[in-house]
Amino acid sequence: MVLHGTLQTGDSIREFAAGAFDSLVESGGAIVAYPDAVQREWNGARKATMLACNVKNIDDVGFLGALVDEVSSAWSIDRHQVYAVGFSLGGQMTIRLLHDAPELLAGAALIASNQPAAENLTTSSRPPLAVRVVLIHGTDDPLAPYSGGYVSFRGWFPKGPHLSAAQTAAYFAHRNGITAPPSFHWMNADGTTAGEGQVCRTDYRESGLAPVTLYTVVGGGHQIPGASTGMRWVCGNPVSGFDATGAIADFFDLTPG
Repeated sequence: MVLHGTLQTGDSIREFAAGAFDSLVESGGAIVAYPDAVQREWNGARKATMLACNVKNIDDVGFLGALVDEVSSAWSIDRHQVYAVGFSLGGQMTIRLLHDAPELLAGAALIASNQPAAENLTTSSRPPLAVRVVLIHGTDDPLAPYSGGYVSFRGWFPKGPHLSAAQTAAYFAHRNGITAPPSFHWMNADGTTAGEGQVCRTDYRESGLAPVTLYTVVGGGHQIPGASTGMRWVCGNPVSGFDATGAIADFFDLTPG
């Protein structure tokens, strides 16, 4: 399931991602669903409302569970291989699934979306269930700051406090029972710290536990790296040197063969 951002739709996230997720279908690695949220807004994990207050009354967890039931039945897919990819507000919806219906997912990807701070979190308090999580976030994201704090549209329509991208990764590693410190790897050729467009991979790994990985995209904006390039004035700098969709497919083992 690819979950769109605020005011997007299933169709528009396909266009925004330049069809990158469709390539997983073409390669035979996955069946991809692009659901639409009511009024183009998900009832995600944070208390703060978006544009339509009544959206907070929508049972999107139930809706997405029903979608999985329908697609599983129609395509005879393995219910233990269901993944959610959430961009922006879609990431907030994915975070809610990780808290409220973790048994639905084998893995989750959060793109340009941080865990709400405790006082801004509206999810169930059920015990954690370990799920693989991969995060992708640009350091120059103008809407969902990499360093955390208030998510907003350049100061307008604030959506409450959020953890940083690094804290979000640590949060899900803790939920998965990982106590080992993370490892860091710069993905440029010489393995050193790098400038704009380079990527640092942070890995939380412990034997027998669901892993967590954070890809930090230096200079990246509120985009899907390697796919989306539009709305620079709103979303900031697109980065073409890193294939976010490929990284997600590798993390979820969606490559055929």
